[in-house]
Amino acid sequence: MTAILHPEALAMNAHLHPFTDPRTAEATPPREIVSGDGIRVTDSEGNVFIDAVAGLWCASLGFAPERLARAATAQMEKLAYYHSFKGRTTDVTARLSEVLSARLPGALEHLAYGTGGSDAVELAVKLARYAQAARGHEGRVRIIARTGAYHGSGSMSAALTGLQYVHDGWHLPQPDVIRVGRPHWVDEARPGESERAFADRLVAELEETILAEGPETIAAMIGEPVQGAGGVLIPPEGYWAGVQEVLKRHGILLIADEVITGFGRTGRWFGCETYGIEPDFMTLAKQLTGAVFPLSAVAMTGAVREDIADRAHGFGLLGHGLTYGGHPVGAAVALETLAIYEEMGLEARVAELGERLAAGLAPLRQHPHVREVRHVGFVAAVQFDTPETGAEVAARAEARGVFFRHIGTTLAVCPPYVATPEDVDEICAVMVAAAG
Repeated sequence: MTAILHPEALAMNAHLHPFTDPRTAEATPPREIVSGDGIRVTDSEGNVFIDAVAGLWCASLGFAPERLARAATAQMEKLAYYHSFKGRTTDVTARLSEVLSARLPGALEHLAYGTGGSDAVELAVKLARYAQAARGHEGRVRIIARTGAYHGSGSMSAALTGLQYVHDGWHLPQPDVIRVGRPHWVDEARPGESERAFADRLVAELEETILAEGPETIAAMIGEPVQGAGGVLIPPEGYWAGVQEVLKRHGILLIADEVITGFGRTGRWFGCETYGIEPDFMTLAKQLTGAVFPLSAVAMTGAVREDIADRAHGFGLLGHGLTYGGHPVGAAVALETLAIYEEMGLEARVAELGERLAAGLAPLRQHPHVREVRHVGFVAAVQFDTPETGAEVAARAEARGVFFRHIGTTLAVCPPYVATPEDVDEICAVMVAAAG
């Protein structure tokens, strides 16, 4: 029987909260956050918390960055909205494209804009199929994705996501997805298998899967340099080099999903630079604007851009666009965000804070209920022996004033870059104390 809510309850639950049990939210309303200051947020009851995951891996410059607010205000007062359709664009969006293109690694030179990570993944898939068709491969439409990956909650982006809770009940386009294994040595290795042997086996299994499914049906493979929402899974040595060699041999394009890892998180400006990945497409969002404005981008190489342009010219136009894609306010905020990263010496800043984070979490490596402590750049994870232990530690940490991201057996740590060394020490001390 469907529950009948009283008017007071209806008002309280007017918002259908994402990734939340609606019935639980009816019984226990979500915590309301009302203000932010640096890496801390305050709820409606006056409780102050360190958010040690930068919100959703995104608030890289904290929760009320004044310079980004000023950049948004100045742009709103000048031009609050315009689009990039039908031969028009804005000066600030064009400038962002120039600045991003100069900063992107490898052969990535061109950009298309959206409003969030999910739609960036959706567009990257569309463009990969479009480029393959331009090369005469109309049948290449399927996408390889990995178990444990998170790529969004749209239709195709959710289908690509290798986490069951994103699939349940949604009737997603699963036949378009070819699933391969996740590069997590601790949980997935065979007895006695070294990390390098594990990486080699995953690469061999990828090629076997491609041959079994038919390379002529596959447009691209998508992968996060480090799997974020799947538990901060750091690839073993040799994995990405082997994957790329297999994909190139079979004419399969590579989409690097840098929605989480982009803009310094793994120690370099982009995760692709950390792991020697040379993709055909890269998805960007989250830290592009420090989470202050919803903006995403798909970067692409000159080669695939030419294929796409030729095919679109044949149709008379590129039949894709979003009303708010490349929004001028978002572009202004992104430009200021990138300027701040340059000024802070992003890679040096991440190295300093990351070393502090690794040192602070190191004692947990000896904890009897910890399976692994993972760390790269300024992101880390502590994997416990059971999901229940992870949930208990997360709850005790919240009671001590720190939010961590609970992912099954794992607690993720991904603080804003504006954290001080003392903030990092406090985050680690709370994790250690909560673990008991």
